[in-house]
Amino acid sequence: MKNNLIHRRLAPLWALCTAALLAAPLSSNADLVIHPKQVGAAVDFGQIQSGYADGVKLERFPITRTGVYLTAGGTYDQKLEILVTTGGLFWFPVPNKGDPVTRTIKFGPGVGQAQAIYSFGPAGEPTSKLQMGLFPIKYSDAHNLGEYLYRSGAYPGYVVTGGWSYVNSASYLAQGARYTVPMFGGKVVHDFTATLERDWEPANDISPGYNLTVKPTKFLEFGAGVVWAHGIQLRSNKKISPKTEINAYSKTTGMPVEGAEAYGIKDSAVYVIPGDPNSGFVGIIQDTSAREGQTLRDWAACQAGDCSNIGYYTFRGFKGAVRASVDIGSLLNSEAIHTGDFKVYGEVALLGFKDYPFYYDDKLNRMPMMLGLNIPTMGILDRFSTEVEYHRTRFRNTIYGVNRERVPVPITISSEDGSNAYAYIGQKNEDDDWRWSVYASKKITDGVTLTGQVASDNQRQPDFWGVSSDEPATALTKDWYFIVRLDFGLF
Repeated sequence: MKNNLIHRRLAPLWALCTAALLAAPLSSNADLVIHPKQVGAAVDFGQIQSGYADGVKLERFPITRTGVYLTAGGTYDQKLEILVTTGGLFWFPVPNKGDPVTRTIKFGPGVGQAQAIYSFGPAGEPTSKLQMGLFPIKYSDAHNLGEYLYRSGAYPGYVVTGGWSYVNSASYLAQGARYTVPMFGGKVVHDFTATLERDWEPANDISPGYNLTVKPTKFLEFGAGVVWAHGIQLRSNKKISPKTEINAYSKTTGMPVEGAEAYGIKDSAVYVIPGDPNSGFVGIIQDTSAREGQTLRDWAACQAGDCSNIGYYTFRGFKGAVRASVDIGSLLNSEAIHTGDFKVYGEVALLGFKDYPFYYDDKLNRMPMMLGLNIPTMGILDRFSTEVEYHRTRFRNTIYGVNRERVPVPITISSEDGSNAYAYIGQKNEDDDWRWSVYASKKITDGVTLTGQVASDNQRQPDFWGVSSDEPATALTKDWYFIVRLDFGLF
């Protein structure tokens, strides 16, 4: 029964893939064109001036990396294109602590893309395209911040920037399928995606998405999209909405069960609540409010078999984003300012359409906003851009609950002062609402480019095992880093 259900849910995707294969019959008269190989490398020099990684304070911490890559591909019959990029990265673990072997430089191989692109319609004038495999998705003008549709969670609403590349990496490496349909000479573009959840828990689910781009003039662009996170689930519902105490809330009080316990009442065979004659206890272990007490009564009743007053948070939910850009340089009609040199762009997202008690009861707390500006330099630089992000929420931008506990709640590891993961209950968290980034690039000669970035963003650092930190290294607005990159290659 379960396998049949999965097959029915995936039927539209299988049908689309089959259609692409049937539309691309092999022909002995077809032409196979092999693309020139691209070989390159990049060297990063930089420092985290101030920040934290897994509870360890970072000051003037070096973040030096060296990456290499090789891209090969070809086109068959001007219809089917295959692209593969492989490479490797040398990095230093962050934080740099513990045994000496965990402090030495690490190397890991990787795949930057492995995709097939089939073009429907006449050769050279495709009516639509189908991408399958491992491929990057980018839909906005952002250089660092933004791109929320695919680089975020719904519940919890974490936000991610960067990755294995610090600089100019505002895109998402997707695994799945993407069907693109341009209309009206490319002024309207429809993007349909089905991507596999593979970066964070719970993995293996498929998240369908749709992205619309409208460009009525050469200087104006609008866009909007939605992604159904974990919409097609390939694993048990227990993974999407774990029925555990750490993921439970009281429908009566709207309070998390673990949150109530964080005030001092710990798990025990009998909850001793003031004013509860059924406790079987005369003494009072912990004095607490009526709301906290009722929350624990509801959970105790659930443990006894009646869970009618208990709900559970879920990973599944809709994410949406709207965006716009204005190319001011196109309006000025200046020879010194090229297309894109002087542009304003922005994006606003809603991470989770539906409200849930306590953690997700305010949509404004789930709405990151980004504004960027490309500033013309009259040819001194190829690109100079600055971006800011505002995300007002009382919770940290953390994946601790997702990766460590596998629950869709924004709990954190013990904070610097030793307080527990629920210390933020009823407290304000305003020291990380703002993020910022400055980016610059300059082509030195053919095949050699110099780029730089200074930022306080949502970049997570890899440890000895290559596992990303739960929170960004620059978790607070005052924290920041800088990076300078030298790219060189043969194209």
